[in-house]
Amino acid sequence: MNVGLSLIVGLAAGFGVKTIINWLSIDGYKVKSKSIFIEIICGFIWVWAFQNLPIDEATIFSLISTILVGISLVDFHTYQIPLLFIIAGAGVAVTSILIKLTYFSSAMWGIFVGAVIPLTIMGLTWLVTKRQGMGYGDIQLGIVLGAWLGPMRMAITLFVASLLSLSTWLAVSLVQDFDKDRALPLAPFLAVAGIGVYIGSIYYPGFFHLLIIQ
Repeated sequence: MNVGLSLIVGLAAGFGVKTIINWLSIDGYKVKSKSIFIEIICGFIWVWAFQNLPIDEATIFSLISTILVGISLVDFHTYQIPLLFIIAGAGVAVTSILIKLTYFSSAMWGIFVGAVIPLTIMGLTWLVTKRQGMGYGDIQLGIVLGAWLGPMRMAITLFVASLLSLSTWLAVSLVQDFDKDRALPLAPFLAVAGIGVYIGSIYYPGFFHLLIIQ
């Protein structure tokens, strides 16, 4: 797919995500009709993907990333993750397995790292502190990301997302009053980390291969 066509498809995908967000209107949140932020981000994603990846991999990457953009915006503004986007992301991840772009075993281990381990930690944290560190929407997102990324990239994604969220929390606390109960939406950090780790694995495959064989 050439640059012009991939840009058009990306812009259309971004517009589609914006339309769905406004249709869902979770807690009344809607994207302004004049805003083209989502379209620009998705257009960039699709152009990069189809200029750097095989067409099947580029399609899966673009679809998952577009869905992640929608999830991030909604979660940032409402602290909720739309189930519709989770179902769509799961469908894309399953498609990746069916076309043998992702090994089934890799997807299962990725789900274990992305969802089962965090769910266990969340349960233990609740038993000790009676506070829920993650939402069930984040666990669902971990399933989608884990099935897509596989275990190693998912583990790195969790680590990077944790660092990003902690750094953001500290920065906000420095600017505003310190509040130990201040919550931050996790989905945007997971999305940025997941997309970034995937792109990093394309540019630096030797580094990720070294991690796998260690």
